[in-house]
Amino acid sequence: MRTTAIPDVAVPTATRVRRFGSDGIERCRREVPGSSLAAFRVAAGLSGAVVAARFVSRGWVERLYLEPSYHFTYPGFSWVRPLPAAGMYALYAVMVLAGLALALGWRPRWAALAFTLGFAYAEAIDVTTYLNHYELVTLIGVLCVVLPLPARRVSVAESPAQRALARPEPVGSTVPVWVVWLLRFQLGAVYVFAGLGKVDVDWLLRGEPLHTWLLGRTDLPLVGPWFADRWVAVALSWGGALFDLGVVAFLLRRRTRPFAYAAVVVFHAITGWLFPGIGAFPFVMIVLTPIFFEPDWPDRVRVALGRRFGLPPVPPVPPVPPVTPVAAAAVMTPSTWRVRLGTAAVVMWVVVQLVVPLRHLAYPGDVRWTEEGYRWSWRVLLTEKEGSATFRLTDPATGLTRTVWPSDELAPHQVRSMSVRPDLIRQYAHHLADEVERTGAARPEVRVDAWVAIAGLPRTRLMDPAVDLAAEPLDIWPADDIEPSPL
Repeated sequence: MRTTAIPDVAVPTATRVRRFGSDGIERCRREVPGSSLAAFRVAAGLSGAVVAARFVSRGWVERLYLEPSYHFTYPGFSWVRPLPAAGMYALYAVMVLAGLALALGWRPRWAALAFTLGFAYAEAIDVTTYLNHYELVTLIGVLCVVLPLPARRVSVAESPAQRALARPEPVGSTVPVWVVWLLRFQLGAVYVFAGLGKVDVDWLLRGEPLHTWLLGRTDLPLVGPWFADRWVAVALSWGGALFDLGVVAFLLRRRTRPFAYAAVVVFHAITGWLFPGIGAFPFVMIVLTPIFFEPDWPDRVRVALGRRFGLPPVPPVPPVPPVTPVAAAAVMTPSTWRVRLGTAAVVMWVVVQLVVPLRHLAYPGDVRWTEEGYRWSWRVLLTEKEGSATFRLTDPATGLTRTVWPSDELAPHQVRSMSVRPDLIRQYAHHLADEVERTGAARPEVRVDAWVAIAGLPRTRLMDPAVDLAAEPLDIWPADDIEPSPL
């Protein structure tokens, strides 16, 4: 019997692309249990409340915002100023309450919005307060505002056991899987970019700046004497680099995930113990990283606890029927437009999170020296610099010169931060010139004598002492007043 071959029908490339995109969107919209996102919401709220409460309990509101008479600002945010004392404390009280409300699931979007706006405003007051985990807390706050995180009402009549075993409200029992993956991406970016920054000669071969920091911890019992040896710092540097570069891959695999999370807890607990200056960063990473577990992991924990303590079983989440893919020839509906707009917003967010940490590659020189593109790049524990800067103000009419020491006006933490960062030195030079102009005198020429020691190396001149910094622009373009890097 003779058979006739049916010729293949060529599918246009554009059609294939549309089908691939449509199938990808539908896969991303697949519904999964929302209990892990509810746990993430609780962790995010507690993290925000802890970070804000630390500012109040440690007197940082007074020391960082109220005592200094001058604040270094971000480009375009010179209008952000500290509130009066009562206002600043009220702002942090609102942040603490908003973080707790987010953790409890009470008006979560509004709670996240209140916290994020308050925290971003406080952090925009002064550049010298910048820390990587403050950036992470802000980004997580934004995501908590826009993402569909499950929420439930908490009744005061519930017992602790009932509250612990209660499930989310039916409306929030499932979520699209892309929400889980977006949060995983955000946390994974911190680890990966931190690891990439550690692929460096100073970090891997000299153990710097870890060796310099460990020399200050030789008084610790048992392990302290070991920290005087450079090989210990080199070994720990390699361990830190391998951890940051590999932990995300192990967190994404089911079999290795428990061991990877145990490593996360141990790693951050040790770094928090050795380097208390990194603040709440270890706590934040430990409580947020469980988002890498299966989306129903809190349900499994509740079931296990219920069996262990003889509590009533947790009713299962009803299965969600699969979403039928939209046909290529279907008419665009408002919901389809929303899906595509949402997809574009997610893609834009991911692109920004990938591009911003790499923007330092567009600048000449070593980013650790120039600081151009250093912030918002997740370069965690990568640089140790100390230095000094004195300013010379010259009257262009008379040629008279006087010397200004920043410590006469700035707080100690501002002096430390400004003295090693060219952009802040430049900004302070403009401030000094502006203050003279306000008295009615001619705008002076401002030059700086700045010396910086980096990565355990001898002090090197940071800025060109012949340049009038008051005439230099305050923008994001590469600067030509920075001396060559000793690295």
